[in-house]
Amino acid sequence: MRKFYAFMLFAILSISAFAETDDKYYWYYDKVEAAPTGKGVIYASATEEAPASDSDYAESMEVKFNKYGYSSSTIYVGAKPAAGYQFVGWFAPEPDVTVNDLTMAYLNSSDAASLLNVNASQSSDDDMNEYYGFEPDATFYGVFAKVKVQTAAGLEQAGTVDVSKVANDIGDEITIEATPADEGIQFAYWMDSKGNKITSNPYKFKVTDVDTYTAYFKGDKVLELDFGEGKYIPFSNSLSAYLGDLKGYRVTEVQKSFTDDDGHTIQFDVAENAWGYWDVQTEYNAETDTYEEVSREFKKYTGEVPEFKSSYEVTGFNYYYNGTDGVILYGEGIHYVVLYEDEYAAPWDGSYLVATNDGAVDIASLPTKDDDGNALTYYVFDGQDFVKATSGTVAKNECYLVLSADDYPQSDKILVANSEEVGITDVATKPAPQFQGIYTIDGKQVTAPVKGSINLIGNRKVWINK
Repeated sequence: MRKFYAFMLFAILSISAFAETDDKYYWYYDKVEAAPTGKGVIYASATEEAPASDSDYAESMEVKFNKYGYSSSTIYVGAKPAAGYQFVGWFAPEPDVTVNDLTMAYLNSSDAASLLNVNASQSSDDDMNEYYGFEPDATFYGVFAKVKVQTAAGLEQAGTVDVSKVANDIGDEITIEATPADEGIQFAYWMDSKGNKITSNPYKFKVTDVDTYTAYFKGDKVLELDFGEGKYIPFSNSLSAYLGDLKGYRVTEVQKSFTDDDGHTIQFDVAENAWGYWDVQTEYNAETDTYEEVSREFKKYTGEVPEFKSSYEVTGFNYYYNGTDGVILYGEGIHYVVLYEDEYAAPWDGSYLVATNDGAVDIASLPTKDDDGNALTYYVFDGQDFVKATSGTVAKNECYLVLSADDYPQSDKILVANSEEVGITDVATKPAPQFQGIYTIDGKQVTAPVKGSINLIGNRKVWINK
């Protein structure tokens, strides 16, 4: 019986060539075959280009290439099953095992298009004659069958799945078995392609048709998140997790300025207790070759402060959730999350989202001021946005938003940024940036000029006397 270690997918798919620091040419000669014969065809190449047509597939292929200074590389492979069969995965023979038995080491996912890590067959100087004398360093098999097993999406870390005969066919008696990864996880059920649930484990049966059996797990370390047709969910946990294709966000910066019709950067000035900007008048000093401040006046903004379309910026993170953080997750349908211990987990720096890992939090019991005496404003998630709250309870393993009431005088609602990924649509040449507002010489925006230093005001360098 061969175990399918689903977690190996991530290691295999992320392999990149390792650059050596020598001046040799490294030669590669590998073979890729379809198995069993007649059940499907494969494709293999040293380049990432997809096959142009079905004629590029075959039952057996040799891949020969060389690289300068690289002793480890990849080959790109694809598989196409024959009618009535499905692709199972990429395999390599284990030592001292008959290939015809197809009892081989499972390499990576059941995705037909994938890549495999290969090592140099031999290293030498740039001598092409030696290249053709090599024997294949490794043979890989794209395996096809009637029945395959897999874990449910999101549960790849929860356990492994076994099948007694990988390259099975009609009439074969096979046994499938799911094994939880640790004591905090239990087997739940198998689900076949028709949606039938089977609670037997191991499960023995005769192959009668093409089918896929998916293993589901349960337990304290397995969470089921139901996003319905698509929604946001506040999430936190003391344990880390692999989030798969979920989109995860954390607060990194709260928007607190805007540009008025005259191009001024309007900010809330704590000292003036008002929205506005500093109008700074300067004169040129030929001796210092700088503009020096001669007057400054706070211009109060009398217009309407906008209800920000995006009240805070968010940063997405890929695949892994760092335990102890408060985040906002977006997804569709049901997603499974497997939690695990992570000794390196620590809260993100600069995040305004507070996790409730230790238990439910009563907003009314939270402090009204921070350690420096600044007033605090709390916001709770209402399913779509954050709304200001002075009471109410935030459940365990969720999160709430906390802002300084002085630094961030926001409206009663903080809008969550859109879940769609942002991409570059047009690239155009732009004029040199014009500074709006006041900046230090290193580019940091400030509400008032820094004395005893050079400031950037209106795109000019200005020396402010002490």
